[in-house]
Amino acid sequence: MKKSILFLALLSLLSHFSSAQSNNWDLAGFTPPNEIIILDQIEDAKDLRKGELIFSKAKGIFSFSPINTINHRALQKLKTEASLKGASHLYIDYRNIENSVFSKSAVYSARLYKQKNLSLNEVSKAIEGKKLILKIEKSYSRNFWKMNVTLLNDLIDFNLDAPLREENGKIFIDIRNRNDSFKEKKYEGKESYEVIALEGNRMLIFKGDDLGTSNSLIGIEIQ
Repeated sequence: MKKSILFLALLSLLSHFSSAQSNNWDLAGFTPPNEIIILDQIEDAKDLRKGELIFSKAKGIFSFSPINTINHRALQKLKTEASLKGASHLYIDYRNIENSVFSKSAVYSARLYKQKNLSLNEVSKAIEGKKLILKIEKSYSRNFWKMNVTLLNDLIDFNLDAPLREENGKIFIDIRNRNDSFKEKKYEGKESYEVIALEGNRMLIFKGDDLGTSNSLIGIEIQ
């Protein structure tokens, strides 16, 4: 019995520590899910940078599932994806809430908008001649409900593979991962990440797919 109590206490402590560490990465230019603003009218987005369309869906497992709970889950999924992709605002252009004996579901689609833009020069100066260290990863999939946070004890070095580039108002960085053969200094694979936020010696970069099945926000420490 005592072992079970100690185990549960340890899990609670680790969960609290993970949450605290995650909040430390709420950099300037990054908006946490609960702070995403839903616009009432499309005219309110005139001074914001327009982004892509995203989708979310939540279903009740049982016919007696509260529709308010299902709707809240769908909205939270929408805000979570928006947050990871660097948005600060959402404009919902479609919603369908079904509340019947046979089906309970909530479906949304929304357009992303961002308030603050980074400049290519700003990011370039911050990382020039520096080492980039992977510290944390926040991942989310539309197929699931909550965002997962992974704290990395073994630091992974990232080396800049190509200059930064700007496309359609977004800044991207191409980096490649060092493989296990450290002494041989071999590098395998190159991926493109969008720079989401930059503050001091910390940077957030994002990579995802069009289907929303893979969304990763990575926290980088600049040394």
